[in-house]
Amino acid sequence: MSTKSFVQATMQLPCSVTILTAQADNIQGAMTASSMYVSQVPPLLAISVSKTFATYHLIEKSKEFAINLIADSQQDLAGKFGSIHGYEIDKFKEFGVKTETANMIRAPLILGCFANIECRVQTSLWDVEGNHAIYIAEVVGFRMNDKLSPMVWLNNKYFRVGSECKL
Repeated sequence: MSTKSFVQATMQLPCSVTILTAQADNIQGAMTASSMYVSQVPPLLAISVSKTFATYHLIEKSKEFAINLIADSQQDLAGKFGSIHGYEIDKFKEFGVKTETANMIRAPLILGCFANIECRVQTSLWDVEGNHAIYIAEVVGFRMNDKLSPMVWLNNKYFRVGSECKL
């Protein structure tokens, strides 16, 4: 199997455009990420985070995070939050991103998103092959602005999501 063809195939899996936020010991961090629906009852989502990223270490300490589904007007945030890594920079200050306090967790919520989902880690998988940890988390808080539209990532491009899909 060629690595290039595998990467091209995975690029055909549409995913929501999210910014994962976490906070521990008064240090906050954020990164672009993908999330996956796991269960409705109880409400569970899954994320995958590189063990080399600063956000991974914040989640390991706090056992919680927020999934911020960006609105189509926030497309630039995905690129910005995905372009810089590490503890050396406060991405919120660097990019002028306004946040608000979550109701149930310590991680900041990004203002102007289509939805903000507050999560507490229920299960972690670190010993899977590869360099990522997988977290399954319970949704403990949720807010959505249905006047906004979310974005989708497919084939290395952003797409707006309308009220229905027409073939």
